[in-house]
Amino acid sequence: MRQYVKKGTDLKRIKNEDITFAQARINHWFKKYLGVKHPAVIFKEMALAA
Repeated sequence: MRQYVKKGTDLKRIKNEDITFAQARINHWFKKYLGVKHPAVIFKEMALAA
């Protein structure tokens, strides 16, 4: 979140749309440690397996 919100910022003052945007960006970055998959894809696969 530091890329989107400065350290020390009161999160109560951040718009929900801004948080949703940052969340979507973070969850759709490729991650090397996940075998170059998106965290959202891994979560979906785990949820379907349960």
